Amino acid sequence: MQNINFPFTVQLAGDSIWDYEGPMTVTVHNIIDEGSFDPVEYPDYKHVVVEHDAPWNIYTDSGFEAAISRVLGYDVTFTEQGMQEDGLASMEV
Repeated sequence: MQNINFPFTVQLAGDSIWDYEGPMTVTVHNIIDEGSFDPVEYPDYKHVVVEHDAPWNIYTDSGFEAAISRVLGYDVTFTEQGMQEDGLASMEV
């Protein structure tokens, strides 16, 4: 992971399917690259946890995905809905 200056803000697209009604900017406090749960079987898989100041229902927002992808330098998408928490976005490659 490259050198990232925290905190930084992300502009949301407002297209979450979970009726997010909060601010359109989210502050990101940290990004944790947890790597792969099985690097031998899935060498290209990465699990990434993003610490932020919004509720879980920013889930599916394309602006959040795009901004985190830009900062990391590789594309990430949200993992399944059940892995999202208030203040923590679960993402993967």
